[in-house]
Amino acid sequence: MTQLTHRHDPGSVGRLMLDRDSHRLAVMARLSDLYQLTKLRITVMVAMTASIGFALGVRAAPLRGLEASAWSWWQLLATVVGTAMSCMGASALNQVCEADADAKMHRTKDRPLPAERISAASATVLGLALGVGGVATLAVLTNPFAAGLSAFTLLSYILIYTPLKRVSSVSTIVGAVPGALPPVIGYAAATGAIGVEAVIVFAIMFLWQLPHFLAIAWLYRDDFARAAFPMLPVLDPTGGSTFRQILLGCMALVPLGLLPAVVGFAGKGYFFGALLAGVAFLGFGVALVIGRTRGHARALFIASLVYLPLVLALMVVDGA
Repeated sequence: MTQLTHRHDPGSVGRLMLDRDSHRLAVMARLSDLYQLTKLRITVMVAMTASIGFALGVRAAPLRGLEASAWSWWQLLATVVGTAMSCMGASALNQVCEADADAKMHRTKDRPLPAERISAASATVLGLALGVGGVATLAVLTNPFAAGLSAFTLLSYILIYTPLKRVSSVSTIVGAVPGALPPVIGYAAATGAIGVEAVIVFAIMFLWQLPHFLAIAWLYRDDFARAAFPMLPVLDPTGGSTFRQILLGCMALVPLGLLPAVVGFAGKGYFFGALLAGVAFLGFGVALVIGRTRGHARALFIASLVYLPLVLALMVVDGA
């Protein structure tokens, strides 16, 4: 009886493993590019603020004559997904418009578009698909009002803020409007309207963005100058006006952050928590004004990333 044996070619096995590794690395690289193109970290923050706006809307629903059962977990999921898709679409389209400028800045030159790992056409198609898909999701699964707010956010970010960024430092204030709308979209998705809760949260997020972004702009002012973006720190090399606006923004956030408790849709726990967070954030702003170093600017930026989620979470947890 003849015994048949099967021999493995070590070379072919090695090539197969190498091909698999190469394929896995290629997939990971493409996912990393998509992560950068859609700015997933920012998208997570946007989705979180939209869900908090939704929660505030659900709590306010009885005051607007809506039944507590008028919302569902599917509606919340649709709100989060639709808002996130619109945000990712806006980020992709923004990078299409600014690919030439991104190529001149050290912190952005390795993004997928300036590094030519993704074509402008592909990014445009993806951005439009995500943006339109996000608005459509909100329109079909929540209500037309929330979808309209999402469409306004997307269009104002791409058609107003993005081109204005190249010609005026006012773009920082203009860009803060679409940046503060996600919780309003969430509120509208739950109620079909805009209430005082949504207006106050919008105001807090709008004002918060000014010291948050100015800290970033101060850190990367040389980069912005290379790309010919007239950000305030570029036009204000001594930092006098920049630090004054940062300080005023941090100071104004302290009383503004207390309004939810004063108006009555947050409790005493929120009041004292927001007061402590606001004073601490102001402390980082004062430290930057006095120290004027990159370390102080970075500390204020990090503090801003702690302040906003903390205040919004307290607003939901200790709601009145």
